[in-house]
Amino acid sequence: MDTLVHITVFCEDEHQGKKALDEAFTAFERISHLTDRFNYQDKTTPLSGDVIKVNNNAGNSPVRVSDDTLTILKRSNYFSELSGGAFDVTIGPLMDLWGFGSNRHEPEQEEINEALTLVDYEKIKIDYEQGTVFLPKSGMLLDLGGVAKGYATDQAVSALRKLDVNHAIINAGGNVYALGTKPDGALWRVGVQDPRGDGLIAIISVQDAAVVTSGDYQRYFIQGGARYHHILDPATGRSARDAMQVTVVGDSAMDADILSTTLFVLGSEKGFDMVTRLENTEVVFVRPDKQILYSDTLSKNLTFTGDGGYQLDAK
Repeated sequence: MDTLVHITVFCEDEHQGKKALDEAFTAFERISHLTDRFNYQDKTTPLSGDVIKVNNNAGNSPVRVSDDTLTILKRSNYFSELSGGAFDVTIGPLMDLWGFGSNRHEPEQEEINEALTLVDYEKIKIDYEQGTVFLPKSGMLLDLGGVAKGYATDQAVSALRKLDVNHAIINAGGNVYALGTKPDGALWRVGVQDPRGDGLIAIISVQDAAVVTSGDYQRYFIQGGARYHHILDPATGRSARDAMQVTVVGDSAMDADILSTTLFVLGSEKGFDMVTRLENTEVVFVRPDKQILYSDTLSKNLTFTGDGGYQLDAK
């Protein structure tokens, strides 16, 4: 998943606590293997996870995949349809074109147009009875980077709960889940980074909730004085431009992971319209004009630092 995963559990029984940690990290490793689309020479695990197999067989034949991968694709498809395609797990050809794996650069428009012909979540053929996935066109590529960490986080939380862990915090590279409260009963406090600075612009207090952030500062390059980042709009093939950062608070880390990307692409106006149709979902938008728009229902658990010269607007 190309990120640091940090898990802290609080448990009276040391053996139980260590077992819980082992189970949680095992969940991350399992999902990482299934969803990673790159081969790494130094990996000791088998090279052919679900996504690699599906991508290697694009245009040729369906591939039997795990229940985890089917669950991820089903939920991704739900939000793709709900957002009119703002979230699309077939974004792989565009990600490679822009070089977000390596050699980052702005491609020619003709190259973008060609890659766009390979991006369409509606073309994925999923047979839930047979447990297979098929990309019908050669060159299509699944990229689950916008959902895998969230799903893995939910699986890790489930592992902790099964071992009766009631207080824990998981941080998987911007995907945070606060399990229960702190041991003293206080809410967990999750910082929201300043997208243009080193400090925090806000603190969100939560329990039993996911807090997931996507931003244009996480994977980007500057070319010709312009910032190009990895959150690509499937409609244009270019970096989405209506946000610097989006933070989503919700019950599911997978949903929040998908939504942080989806809402970033949609922009604040369409994004807030979508959020109002979802249960137990709140959002903080940071726009390029340094205006912060946030769900009014989040107000009681949201503290702004006042740093960075941002302007606030509750919705």
